[in-house]
Amino acid sequence: MVNLFRRYQQPLMIGFTILTIITFANFYTRTDSLDKSRSGRVAEIYGHNVTLAQAQRAGRKGDLSQQLGMNELYESLAATTERRDARENFIWNDLVLKHECELLGLEPTDDEIVDAIKAMQIFQNNGEYSPGKYAMLTQLLLSPRGFTVDDLNDVVGDGIRLKKIKALLGSTAAPSQTEIRQAVDQLDQKTQASVIRFKLSDFLAAAQVPDDEVKKLYEQRKASMNTDEMRKVKFVDLTLPPPAKPGEKPLEGKARADALTELQKKAEDFSVAMTDKNAKFEDAAAKIGAKVQETPDFPATAAPANLGESREAAAAAFKLTTAQPNSDIIETPRGYYVLQLEQVTPPRPLTFEEAKANLTDSLKHDRAQESLNLKATEVRNKIQEAMKAGKTFAAAAQELGVKAEDLPAFSQKEPKVEGTDGGEIIQVASDVKEGDVSNATPTGDGSVIIYVAKRLPIEEKEFQADKTNVAERLRFYQEIALFQEWLKLRRASAGLRTVFPT
Repeated sequence: MVNLFRRYQQPLMIGFTILTIITFANFYTRTDSLDKSRSGRVAEIYGHNVTLAQAQRAGRKGDLSQQLGMNELYESLAATTERRDARENFIWNDLVLKHECELLGLEPTDDEIVDAIKAMQIFQNNGEYSPGKYAMLTQLLLSPRGFTVDDLNDVVGDGIRLKKIKALLGSTAAPSQTEIRQAVDQLDQKTQASVIRFKLSDFLAAAQVPDDEVKKLYEQRKASMNTDEMRKVKFVDLTLPPPAKPGEKPLEGKARADALTELQKKAEDFSVAMTDKNAKFEDAAAKIGAKVQETPDFPATAAPANLGESREAAAAAFKLTTAQPNSDIIETPRGYYVLQLEQVTPPRPLTFEEAKANLTDSLKHDRAQESLNLKATEVRNKIQEAMKAGKTFAAAAQELGVKAEDLPAFSQKEPKVEGTDGGEIIQVASDVKEGDVSNATPTGDGSVIIYVAKRLPIEEKEFQADKTNVAERLRFYQEIALFQEWLKLRRASAGLRTVFPT
């Protein structure tokens, strides 16, 4: 699976050729839904303009897909390019997916959308589709975003489009029996092994750092050591209130949806009022019956309590400038905020006393890690020499005064290794030959040396029991790799040109 794309390079190119032929065969002049005016445009794609409102609406559909549990759709469209902004990736990749599926004749039918909705867990009770739950949740999920059932159908349709494209790409290649056998071996084959653990905490306790070394490090780093930038904002809180009494349940269902819709309307009215060039924050708040509050100074990583500790609001606050001090409507799970920048406290250099504790800890950690690495490597090399001379792993470890622990037989399917380093041990052991000792390998809290005593044979019945699931998993990973490469190529040919960030 590591070299999946290379392995399927030839069938991948065949698949791309097929798709290209189909695309040109089905291409026709189409009236796109994208805005053709240049007013308020943020991008151009397929020769059409995209307005800010359209882009933001597409982004909200990405949020909706996550709340619907459509993780495959969101992750496929948000994380298939190298760009950092997942939301922006979703917006443009969703347009590419729609465009290409229309050209390829892979549009979902109404019946397919209905069946997909009924199969979604979020709309089910006890494994069966519930019309009542559908009615309640659609109001709760759609109304606050300004969506209708048509928007829900569009998002569900995107999930179907994605599956159709992946199936078409995946049909050009399939995992071989040899690949399936190797994958089952990796999954089921049990390993008998022993481990020597070295804990970083043991070495930290012995690490000593003189003050003069801390001062020297401070002088080296002080140019880059600063306090956090701090912000203070005024804000209007349009979120659902917490329960009035202990034990009281928060709003749910239709009552919650109605309350959020009312709050959204107030937020929109406030936002419109603030578009007037002479608008004052307090006056606009008074018109909707809201109170203006003020935060204390806070860094980007810690939203204050009176701002609901909202990460969304904190992030928005740090995008404000003195030239553009007013935020757009900030949507959170509990409602909405609108902010106005009040004060910016720029970073300043840390004094030695302010930086001393962190610098001391950093030096201690480096010293302890260095000592641990040297000790673990020394023990590993001496054990290997002793084993070449005929001693067992356990006897060699005992002579060196370290403890060798025998592990229960484990496999990827049955990972029986206890401890926080269990995952690293299983991973490292898979690359060690039978009868060999691993290098000293770092873990989350130290280092390990692993001796693989024996690989146990797999019974044929185990292979037969798992081969179908493994083949499906290989096909799934193959489809992901093919889709990612296909989307990268199709997006490159879409003529995407962003004008302003979304």
